[in-house]
Amino acid sequence: MLKLKLEALEHPSPDKLDYNDRKVFASTILWLEDQKIRSYKIEERGNLRKVDNLTVWEGAYIQYKNDLGMPKLESPLEELTWMLSYAIRLEFLDAPDNFKDINSQQFGQQQTKSRAPSIKNENFFDNMDFNHKDFIAGVRSLAQKLKVPHHPNHLIQLEAIACIVKERLSSSAKDRQPIVGTPYPFERGNDKVSNDSALDYPVRILRLLQIQSLRELQTRINETIVAIQNMTANPKTDTKLGKVGR
Repeated sequence: MLKLKLEALEHPSPDKLDYNDRKVFASTILWLEDQKIRSYKIEERGNLRKVDNLTVWEGAYIQYKNDLGMPKLESPLEELTWMLSYAIRLEFLDAPDNFKDINSQQFGQQQTKSRAPSIKNENFFDNMDFNHKDFIAGVRSLAQKLKVPHHPNHLIQLEAIACIVKERLSSSAKDRQPIVGTPYPFERGNDKVSNDSALDYPVRILRLLQIQSLRELQTRINETIVAIQNMTANPKTDTKLGKVGR
């Protein structure tokens, strides 16, 4: 409740106020008098400003409580709570029209909205227009440099560019040994993939791409098996205990 009242009065640090620290307490009382309550004239607040001299301040604070009509309370927390409530009441009386349209339902909605996480979009690509003429021109230019065949859909062409960058220009690809030798003449194979001669060549290409995809999948499966074995295998296995035959 104390934090809510401090926030309502726009205190600069409602989360960090240590009312058990007498100097912090004194500074908060001075802030309330200067900013919200204003019971004294400016020249009459001299002793309340002496927060570094708590002996003088305590005397001024006792008189200040009497002047405000504060009842006798037991702890600094009770006194500060009463002072905050008093300041909030004065805020309302100064401008009641500012609060007349506020009801419990609207306040609950504001509280819910304030507690909702604020997600900031930091991904640069989320704000890009992939159909902008400059973006399309950039894709076409990059495809020409990498010798990627033209496609009517620039996004599909961009996917092809991404594949080439991954296979040939990535950090892992730089350390890969180049493939030497004569490529396999798949277009002159004995097996007939399609009866249509116009389709036979592209179908052979698709078949090779499928084989490559299966090899990549098998590689990932093997890597997963090795990783699991590294976690579960016991390196202290004694092979002498093994038996062969009966």
